[in-house]
Amino acid sequence: MKLFCFYIIACICAFELHYTSDPKALCLDGSPASFYKAEGYGTGVKSYILHFQGGARIEGATYDDMIKSAYLRLYIEIIQRSKTKLGSSKNLSKTTVFEGMYARTEKQNPYYYNWNLIFFNYCDGSLHQGYKTEPVEFLGTKLYFRGDAIVKSFLSDLLPELSKAATVIVAGCSAGGNAAYFWVEHIRALLPSDVDVYGVPDSGMALNLPAIDGTDYPTESLNLLIDLVNIEVTHPNKQCVQKYKNEVWKCYYAQYIFEFIQTPLFIIQSMYDYYSLTARFKINCAKNYSLSNCSQEELDFAQDLYKQNYEVLSQRKRDHPETGAFAPSCLEHCFLLKDYYDSSDWQVPGESGNTIQVAINNWLNSKPNPENNFYVDNVEWPNNKKCSNAESNSYSHLYAISILLISQII
Repeated sequence: MKLFCFYIIACICAFELHYTSDPKALCLDGSPASFYKAEGYGTGVKSYILHFQGGARIEGATYDDMIKSAYLRLYIEIIQRSKTKLGSSKNLSKTTVFEGMYARTEKQNPYYYNWNLIFFNYCDGSLHQGYKTEPVEFLGTKLYFRGDAIVKSFLSDLLPELSKAATVIVAGCSAGGNAAYFWVEHIRALLPSDVDVYGVPDSGMALNLPAIDGTDYPTESLNLLIDLVNIEVTHPNKQCVQKYKNEVWKCYYAQYIFEFIQTPLFIIQSMYDYYSLTARFKINCAKNYSLSNCSQEELDFAQDLYKQNYEVLSQRKRDHPETGAFAPSCLEHCFLLKDYYDSSDWQVPGESGNTIQVAINNWLNSKPNPENNFYVDNVEWPNNKKCSNAESNSYSHLYAISILLISQII
């Protein structure tokens, strides 16, 4: 009997691996794209969260460097000595479990534990978008760029049930947070008007700013990515592309695409995003999740980033009063699928009781008073409270890998 009960609990908690039905929806190495799903039950049977996996993107200073970056993603598991692969579905476990907003126990995740929880695996390297019919060969390996087909195949396979949903939340972290911004309007248009659709992008609001040394490598690399994968298909947000015909790269930054997102958003974003500071803006003193060892020039840069993040979030709130946010003055990157999603060590404002879990639930259930759910830290580092970085970030290995890949390229 005990064994039977354990089996039932394991089945409820586990996410099962599913492969897409579209033969064109291929990972970088040509393996089929996939997603994990935990079935909803009880009160959550008609509610869904779609979460795009994060994991940076392919980069390079030249076309050849970009292709080399894609090739190296296939061997990322050798670097980090795990089964995780950001360019393939090979060797993925048939079942898995998650923490945070995807925890499957009521104690850990009282609001969403019994929802339909879907995790879109990231294996195209191009921010879950773009399409190139013919593969590119590098060192005898064919590389497929099919992000657009992958996402559309996910949605096509799930459409029969999503069309009957009561609520659909579009989420994602890092590159997956970018994808949540990119695809939320497409998903909104795809579903019947009586389905409530919300966006909850996590750590996807990287700002278009030069690094501390004056260079703008991310945008230069982004233009190469667009040339590689967005000739046959455009960015998912067609309105943005229409406005920025000659500057399509702007549609890959939240600060520009906000104008074309009407779906209600709850934005989760560190005011001192760790990945942006270290990988994008070259504030190397922040690699221990602190600014304590930074020079005055580096501190000034970080504080300017805080101010610009504050203004971008505030402008979105002014334009769309229903916007919610959880934006702590912490050096961090990605929140939703971590155990401190419901931790009292992460609150905005400090000592308020507003954890990420509480803040999102308040926002979803506060349609009469949406202005009360904009939790943006108005205290700059290091005077912020209830913001703990004691444990290593679960995406820190991706940062290290990204730096290693870039060093191989440039």
